[in-house]
Formats: sequence, structure tokens, C-alpha cells
Amino acid sequence: MGSPGNRRTIRRAATGDAAAVHELYGAGEVEEFTARLSDRHTAPGTTHYVVESDGQIVAAFALTALGRLRPGGKVRLMLHEIKLRPSYRGAGVAEDILGWLATGLGVGTERELLALAPLGQQPSSFQRFGLAESHQAFKWPVRGGGIPT
Repeated sequence: MGSPGNRRTIRRAATGDAAAVHELYGAGEVEEFTARLSDRHTAPGTTHYVVESDGQIVAAFALTALGRLRPGGKVRLMLHEIKLRPSYRGAGVAEDILGWLATGLGVGTERELLALAPLGQQPSSFQRFGLAESHQAFKWPVRGGGIPT
């Protein structure tokens, strides 16, 4: 994984990664990241991962298993919460993640993948791996006051 001379590894995030993940996001509190990484009930079906390069966490992302009712439908995962260290943008980290998903988790053969990207953008790595537009996502933001009337 990674480019020659630069070994990257992808692994499940642990509570000890909270400070480094906090640094990637540049917001929130380390304690909140620690709590979210330690509580598997915070987001059922979601697993958080980190990408390390030379002992430094350079990216974080989440995979969520989506339940399917459709008979014969392949297992579907959603790739989201992708956060890269700014100095690693354009350095092939997204390609490493997609390659790991294909070889390690059978995405593209045994599993389908939905990947969230910023509005109006299709990352070049998505194109290189053959990800095609297939769904439109809508967001219901959290606001005070409950359900609109």
C-alpha cells in the first residue's frame, strides 16, 4: 500500500488515536473523539479506520455496513468521514484506501460501495477505481425545535 518508499498501513482506529484524529479534524475536543472511538454503540454498524505513514496518522475514515432488504443484493458499505492531513492531499492516500477496500474487503466483487464526496465533486481516485455516480444524497440537518411543521 502506498507509493514506493512510503509505506502506509490501514487499521481500525483505537482510543489511543483520539489526539491524532482530533488534530486531523482541527475541531472538537480530544475527549469527545476518545468517547466516540471507545463506544461501539455511538454509531452501530460503523467502524472507524486510520491510515498511518511512517508512524504518523495521516487520514481517518469510516465504513458503515448498510442493511439491505433486496433479495440477492450484495452487501453494501458506505465510505464516509474521510479526513486527510492537508500535506497528504494528492499523495495517493485515497487510492490506498480504495485499494485496501478492494483487496481486503472484496469491494467491487463481493461488496458494493457507496462513497460520500463533497457536493459537486468526484475525486479523481473515484474515477480511477471505476466508482460511478449512482445515488443522490440528501441531508436533514439537526436544528433546534424538532420536526418542521
